Amino acid sequence: MTLTQVLYALAVEERLNFSAAAKALFVSQPALSLQIKSLETELGYQLFERTTHGVAVTKRGHEFCEAARPLSADWTEFQRRVRDGASRTLRIGLGARVYSNRLFRKIVRFLDKHPELDVTFVTEAGHDFFADLRSGSLDLALDRLPPPSLLDNADDFASWTLIDEPQCILLPVDDPRAAQKEFRFDELHGCTIITGLENTMEDRTLKFLCRQHGLALNRLYRSDSMKTNMDLLRSGKGVIIGPQSFADYFGVAAVPLEPAVSASLDFICLNKNAARPEIATLRRYLQKLCAGRG
Repeated sequence: MTLTQVLYALAVEERLNFSAAAKALFVSQPALSLQIKSLETELGYQLFERTTHGVAVTKRGHEFCEAARPLSADWTEFQRRVRDGASRTLRIGLGARVYSNRLFRKIVRFLDKHPELDVTFVTEAGHDFFADLRSGSLDLALDRLPPPSLLDNADDFASWTLIDEPQCILLPVDDPRAAQKEFRFDELHGCTIITGLENTMEDRTLKFLCRQHGLALNRLYRSDSMKTNMDLLRSGKGVIIGPQSFADYFGVAAVPLEPAVSASLDFICLNKNAARPEIATLRRYLQKLCAGRG
């Protein structure tokens, strides 16, 4: 067996989805599946069961992955050590708030001054940045930090709030409700909500917020594309719960929620990576850039 096969197996175990694991590893799904099949043939047992409902880890698969996890951590540490003083990789997950707050180009300008860094941006809507931070597929994420109850082992993560924004109900500009000064949670009863894919962190955070305020969700439109969500909103198919910056960026109306709810853009990494020079330097740059913006 090869180290690549072991790391591929761990990626599938974390996501329970071959396509998602392949995207995180920047390989094709057929290539990943072939490597897993070869590994299972050599081991003489199945690691995963493929069903019509998804992927399940077998008992032997759990045992294999538990034994493999220290190897993955050692490999990541080995890469970090041998790269010191040479070209280093920085893999950054970017949430939608980076774009709506018009930070992306400023981040690129900062990185242009650090040619020693090979940078990868991961921008897929609904991507599970937190699983990728744990696995080492990402070094840091710029996104909304979910409530601690939704994040397993939340103490493993370090986070700094860059921008804090009030949550609003986003509507088409010609919607009569756009003239309201505030939008109460109880007014959302019966509304169609536009949100991310099922069981993504965005979806789980929405459900958490609704439970807090006693709101029973009616109908949902889901998409992994912010553009698609905004097209649905403009055509009157539903409303979005999001920050004012989304409204400004996408040209829609925003009415503040009552009682007030805030959502932040956070700089997030694992505690063990917080002191890495390239991560700490970018964090300080963004904190200074965002100071006073909310």
